[in-house]
Amino acid sequence: MVRAKNKSKDYLTPLEWEVMNVVWELGRRPSVREVIDRAYPNKEKAYTTIQTVMNNMEAKNFLKKKKIGLVNFYKPTVKREKLIEGATKTFVKKVFKGSFLELANYLVNSDSLSDKEFADLYKMIKNKSKK
Repeated sequence: MVRAKNKSKDYLTPLEWEVMNVVWELGRRPSVREVIDRAYPNKEKAYTTIQTVMNNMEAKNFLKKKKIGLVNFYKPTVKREKLIEGATKTFVKKVFKGSFLELANYLVNSDSLSDKEFADLYKMIKNKSKK
């Protein structure tokens, strides 16, 4: 995970995750307007809210801003997989005492997975064990 001096800068908030997922999905340097149009087509969030979120993520070094004319375009500075890895490790450490096996046990024994998801998980594990 990207590290900063301030702990609050080490992670993404839920809204920042929403925005980052759209930035990664678009796969280029989107503007605030492009992010809003993709993530909130019914105008669920104000332009200024998303602009502030994206500027905060730039300050936290998750995005890099480039101004072209009057418009700011944003590029991720970290890969999605890297942030997922850090967030997952943090979650597992906090909730399951660092045990990914406990997380897997929870998922398998809870009603969280649909039958299809459970079958897909089983196939993934089976394929992984062959390697």
